[in-house]
Amino acid sequence: MDEMLDEKQDTATLTVKIAQQDPTTVTRAISDAIENVNVLVFDAQGHLIGSAYASSSPTSVSVPVRVSSGCTVCAIANTGSGTYFDGISTLKELKSVVTPAITLATALSSKSNEILYGEATNVTLSSGANTQAVILKRLYSKYTFTITPSSNIAITGYQLCNVPNECYIASGNTNNPTTGFGGLNYDAVATPVYAGTVITVPPYYIYENLAGTNNTLTTAEQRTSVNAPIGSSYLLITARGTGYNAGWTSSYRVYLGGVTNAASPVLDYTNFNINRNFNYQCNIAITGSGATDVRVSYSPTTSTRSNVYFGDATPGTYLYSDGTTGTTTAGKTVVGIVFSNQLSSAEYNAGYKHGYALALADASGIGLTWGPNADAGLTKVTTAADYYNDISSGYDGTFTKGYNKTNSSYPAWQAANNYNVDVSKFPNSGWYLLSMGQFWDICANLGKVDLTSMQTNTSKSLIIYEGSTATTNVNNAIIAAGGAALMINSNYWSSSEHSTTGYVGIFSFDSSRAGVGYIGKDYGYCYVRSVLTF
Repeated sequence: MDEMLDEKQDTATLTVKIAQQDPTTVTRAISDAIENVNVLVFDAQGHLIGSAYASSSPTSVSVPVRVSSGCTVCAIANTGSGTYFDGISTLKELKSVVTPAITLATALSSKSNEILYGEATNVTLSSGANTQAVILKRLYSKYTFTITPSSNIAITGYQLCNVPNECYIASGNTNNPTTGFGGLNYDAVATPVYAGTVITVPPYYIYENLAGTNNTLTTAEQRTSVNAPIGSSYLLITARGTGYNAGWTSSYRVYLGGVTNAASPVLDYTNFNINRNFNYQCNIAITGSGATDVRVSYSPTTSTRSNVYFGDATPGTYLYSDGTTGTTTAGKTVVGIVFSNQLSSAEYNAGYKHGYALALADASGIGLTWGPNADAGLTKVTTAADYYNDISSGYDGTFTKGYNKTNSSYPAWQAANNYNVDVSKFPNSGWYLLSMGQFWDICANLGKVDLTSMQTNTSKSLIIYEGSTATTNVNNAIIAAGGAALMINSNYWSSSEHSTTGYVGIFSFDSSRAGVGYIGKDYGYCYVRSVLTF
């Protein structure tokens, strides 16, 4: 009977003119070109009454249909297949179809053309030829972030979290399909950021995320993990205090959505939805540690040293010839390995905001004396606790006392300052002879051992670590950076003056321990390794 009724119905032809939404709405790295189009036409009851597929970048598609009113014309671009919607017989079924799942939202940018969708409703199809325009829109939105820190705050990284890996192809749904959520890889900020500097996070392309609303919220401060609907997307930002603002690290959670109109944005604190085809611009200012803000995970950081300033470098990362830091040797020239982010006041006030880096090779082998057996005018360190606290002697002696590359009276200092690795392309102190406190940080941070119990020891000579772990880890880190290991069972000069009577601090890494002590300035059997401040 249905077939008999169908035969009596009048037939029509519908030409669907295809156009994409103005590409200037969302400037993208992903192409919006229309390579192929599926068209499905449904009557007022939602039954399929015509379909067609056209390839080769069509601008219009001809579809045989039945005469009907109240119809819905749906067009889907870039499925790449004329059979993609085989089996679909109702509008309800079409609206339940989801995109192919992706692992990360950034995978959108790996496709040449992403699926676009458009529909026209309440269309009347008369006998003969009919024409209907359909505007195709993206299933995803573009998110661009700027992050601006205030004075003495360094942004250290960011990550987009809880991103849906699929969405419904047709619009008009009120929630997400059953889907997984993923987080984009954490992006460490290689170049430190300070007040007046803006990080522009590269655009993310995110499938619509209809997470929902919480109608009890009235302020931005209430947009927290406790109040956000399950599956809400957010940007996680990590930062730390530096200089006079040092002593903390924090993670800031900024929930996305909150805008209910694309053309004239309306701020809505209750809304956590990311709508399709929006161009979101999210400007974030980090003005403090957030210690009392429930949106922030705050942790205090401290140092047992006095008059210490925290930089933003990460111990264990590599210092490159352009002044950036990172964790790979590929495509970069590594000039040192970061071993501490604690700076002396003189270095911080001189404009160095990051930390210390260790040279990858010795500046000299044995044979050089430290200098004359006279008082060099540096702060005297007579115990292990003093050794730990002295991170400034090398910088002060080289750049204020003049124990530098031109001063042959101080051979070890001269060799350290003359270390021939070019670091002229970024602000730094230049190479100098490391202090005992800097050696201590090399042992603890690169050696990955806990030396806390030794920091208050009053001995003049001391094994600060028993075992092979510190020595092995320090040298493995240096070798991985492309450098030459520190000499084992040998002494290294430090810049830390022990007394006015001709003694200075020395350190050594042995196969089964690490130690500190002192020796005469005219001793000629110590190696020289340089450091720099940046």
